[in-house]
Amino acid sequence: MRIEKTTDQYAQLFDWLQLLNRNVIIFLILIIFVATFNMVATIFIMILERTKMIGILKAVGATDNQIRGMFFFRGVSITLRGLVIGNVIALGFCALQYYFRIIPLDPENYYMDRVPIAWSPAVMVLLNAATLVASVLSVLIPTYMIARIKPMVAIRFD
Repeated sequence: MRIEKTTDQYAQLFDWLQLLNRNVIIFLILIIFVATFNMVATIFIMILERTKMIGILKAVGATDNQIRGMFFFRGVSITLRGLVIGNVIALGFCALQYYFRIIPLDPENYYMDRVPIAWSPAVMVLLNAATLVASVLSVLIPTYMIARIKPMVAIRFD
């Protein structure tokens, strides 16, 4: 009798799985980076489009924090709407693959006949939470530009 570890016996398979895990992490980091960049750009555009409104609000007595809060909550609502729509689409595609196996694989090259779907609620919640936190923190960055807007200049801004 001889004992041999499965990881030693099938080293190629485990190396391939480790490579897949690394690619998934890199891919998710890139997606979160793009999402946060898009949120910063969206809030910047919203501020630039509403510069005159910001000037008028400041002229009638609104504080920077009140105006910043308006843009912050608008950014959070956009983020939440995007997360909900994205989750519905992603989980829909995953359900299609899980139940109908629409994406086949060559078993000789991939050691499996279809793309597997792992339903892990903890991973889904963690990924959504990380995306939400990153997007909410990124929404704060452009809102600090509101303090630099002067009411008289903003009202005349065209």
